Amino acid sequence: MKSGHNKKNVAIALAMSLLFAINLNCKQIPNDSMLPFQESNGELPADDPSENDDPGQPLLDSEELATILEQARSSSVTKSISLAVITGDGAVYTAVANQEGDPYAVTSDMHFSIASCTKTFVAGCVLRLIEDGSLGLNDTLQTLLYDTGVLKDSFKENIDPRIRVRDLLNHTTGLDDFLGNLYYYDLLLNVYALWNPIMTLYYVDEPEYTYDAEHPENNECNYNNTDYILLGLIIERITRDDIYEVMQEFFLDPLNLTNTFMAGVFPYWGLTWIPGPNAIGFEPTGDTSTWEKTWIKSSTIVDIDAIALYSSTWTSGNMISDSVDMARWIRYYYRYQEELGYIVDDAFNEASELSDFFSERKFGYGIEYLKHESGTELWGHTGTIVGFNSMVFYMPEQDVSIAILINDHVIWRWGILHVVVDYVLDKLQ
Repeated sequence: MKSGHNKKNVAIALAMSLLFAINLNCKQIPNDSMLPFQESNGELPADDPSENDDPGQPLLDSEELATILEQARSSSVTKSISLAVITGDGAVYTAVANQEGDPYAVTSDMHFSIASCTKTFVAGCVLRLIEDGSLGLNDTLQTLLYDTGVLKDSFKENIDPRIRVRDLLNHTTGLDDFLGNLYYYDLLLNVYALWNPIMTLYYVDEPEYTYDAEHPENNECNYNNTDYILLGLIIERITRDDIYEVMQEFFLDPLNLTNTFMAGVFPYWGLTWIPGPNAIGFEPTGDTSTWEKTWIKSSTIVDIDAIALYSSTWTSGNMISDSVDMARWIRYYYRYQEELGYIVDDAFNEASELSDFFSERKFGYGIEYLKHESGTELWGHTGTIVGFNSMVFYMPEQDVSIAILINDHVIWRWGILHVVVDYVLDKLQ
């Protein structure tokens, strides 16, 4: 075997070891340092659900927000954070936290990959189609994708045709997640390849459990990205349009979310196609549990455009946005679900607990529920992809939305969310 091939295999093995690193939870370690930050306060656009024309006195303190964000960043040993908080009076607060002297420091207007928070937009499109009568929660893959020729019958071995739309939204399909060893190996062999969703589905292996079509209420919640690739195909089949154009028509344009995009699709095939400014993603190297982390750009692994990564993850996690757009979106998204009657107890399935800070976690129709140690409820989603992390949540009782975007793939993110929530609750008392 040629030495060059050996080196390529070694490089792929190294990259895969980074990609498969898992998130851990840790308690916050006090840190009194504060780094420079950018902040802006102001009203939401007129078409936003918040209609308060006079925000009045600020409910939060921007300098304090920047201070606690830096404490959260340093104690979680992460790279950089962009935060947006929108309060019920319509005021927008932004802050960033960066390592001192970081040449790739982030700013509040930068775009980040939002990874699985993409699923909220996809679920929103599905709910819109259900609302207008084009789709039903109990419609099956058989009628939607198999009978229409979108999927070949050969997929039935691993993708049960009896699975319903509601099962895909709720992650109660039992389907295997395509993000396995073979997927990553092939992805890294050609990081410039342009994938389509059918190619992605070929990496779906045997299911985690046998789908119970007779008693679907017995199917367990098993979070996987495959569910939302299938939902993307369903949306395109029903609308006869590209998914990104559907999202623009349904949500991005009406809500004026001008900093939210899809990568890996037309017209933004790669990350450098996305209008700037854009944050650079990073992966940790060495002993990731210590304060002595070193970093490499994620582009070292998946290329600067990451075309294969974003085209293959597609509707499971290929969207790009900034913190303000995401904080605005999650408020709208929760209220849209609530208005349609999807925020009900029997629609949610128990998931594994996260950390000492959050006692409950559930998944529903494309939305995640968390219960903070204070008893406060949070509704939203999280996301992780090479080089980036995202946490986007709305607190209905307080009418506060929080968007936390991070340019680091492997970090202790739940402590960061806890610190921000704790601060907000303290200020609103």
